[in-house]
Amino acid sequence: MDIIATGQEYWEILDAMDWWIRLIVGLSCSVIAGALVQIIAKGPVMKLISKSDNKYDDAIFVLATPLINAGIILFGFWLTINWVFDDTSTNSMLMSTFIIIILLFMIGRFLSQGVEMFVPVGLQNLNKRAGVDLEGVESLLMAALKVAIWAGAAMVIMAQLNIDITGFLASATIISLVVGMALQETASNLVSGLLMMMDKPFEQGDKVTVMGITGKVVDVGIMSTKIKTGFDHLVVIPNKTISGKEVVNFARGGSSDAPKRVNLRLDIEVGYDEQPAHVKQMLLAITRKCDYVVDDPEPTALFMNMLGSSLQFRLNCWVRDYADEWVARDWLLTNILQECIDQGIDIPYPHMQLKYDPASVAEQKAAEEASESESRAAEKKRAQEVARKKDKKETDARMKERKKMRDRIDELKQLLESTEKTDEDELSEDDAESRLSIIAEITELELKLNEGGGDADD
Repeated sequence: MDIIATGQEYWEILDAMDWWIRLIVGLSCSVIAGALVQIIAKGPVMKLISKSDNKYDDAIFVLATPLINAGIILFGFWLTINWVFDDTSTNSMLMSTFIIIILLFMIGRFLSQGVEMFVPVGLQNLNKRAGVDLEGVESLLMAALKVAIWAGAAMVIMAQLNIDITGFLASATIISLVVGMALQETASNLVSGLLMMMDKPFEQGDKVTVMGITGKVVDVGIMSTKIKTGFDHLVVIPNKTISGKEVVNFARGGSSDAPKRVNLRLDIEVGYDEQPAHVKQMLLAITRKCDYVVDDPEPTALFMNMLGSSLQFRLNCWVRDYADEWVARDWLLTNILQECIDQGIDIPYPHMQLKYDPASVAEQKAAEEASESESRAAEKKRAQEVARKKDKKETDARMKERKKMRDRIDELKQLLESTEKTDEDELSEDDAESRLSIIAEITELELKLNEGGGDADD
């Protein structure tokens, strides 16, 4: 009781002092209260929160600490003003309004910083759980939330200042309608882009065919998709157009363990004097020697048709990666043709025979041509042999180099998967840089494979 009575006595003495003394005392007490709250927050409260396994409560507390300190000080200022001045006085009303405006600004700043901190994390978790790709929406969503936060804060501030916002809201509504009608096409592309990011018909790096355009997807935006063709042409297609068209994705057709596998079919024609069994075995033997072709599914050779002047066979096999499709076709056709020449398998083609009269002229002409033809044939055979050895050397070197690059890619992907099992927060700066260098090397090797594939629009 003595303490309470003593306190009341001191309060009556303080309340009887001049207004400027009371103002200084009140403001000083507010600042001291804010400092005490900050000391407590950074001391025992921070230690208590740090013991929690949840890493987000630490971030929220650090973000909210300045707002709590400012709120305590501003609340103290408001109490001081109401104590020193009359509630109905102009000074009291102006100062109270000013404090509320500052507090609203601090709240808007806190919410805006919260958006910057937690929207990327939320989208990243959503991407992992739902299997969608919303990274392209991150900047747009953050901008929209910030605009909504500051617009709400501005309207509350104007309401505190007794500013009529009815006309402003009506004008904003009309402007929104006009802008919405003008940006109807843009909005359609935007919605289509968001749906595509959720449905994911293709991803960056996939080889696709859209509207007759074949190429590699280099960017999937919220408004358009960019495709780089085999001729190094960059084609920009609006998302609205893609959403209504068929999309052929070469990177998703294979099995789960080989998504980039592609089917390769070659039609080979031989003469009627050849045995189908011999031709089929020859085709299969060559195909099994090709390193680009996978063993599972097994390649097949089928007798397809009996044409007017030839027998048609179809070689059906699978290439591990669509980046190797054209080099695999080159290797197979080159070796099949050479094997047909070596084994004497006839490859039919149109013939034309010219007859001259008199017969003696024709015979003399034929003898001269035969002599020249024999000389040219010998020279051609030597040139073919040299070219054959050179081409085989270059082809083997290319196959070996591409196999080496693929083995390196598989090694890097296994290394990357081992690092992904570690929590991202536990990764050191060196580990993060190592992961980035691994991803960069994989991208560079895949680019080399695609550039050497000979792929282009058909």
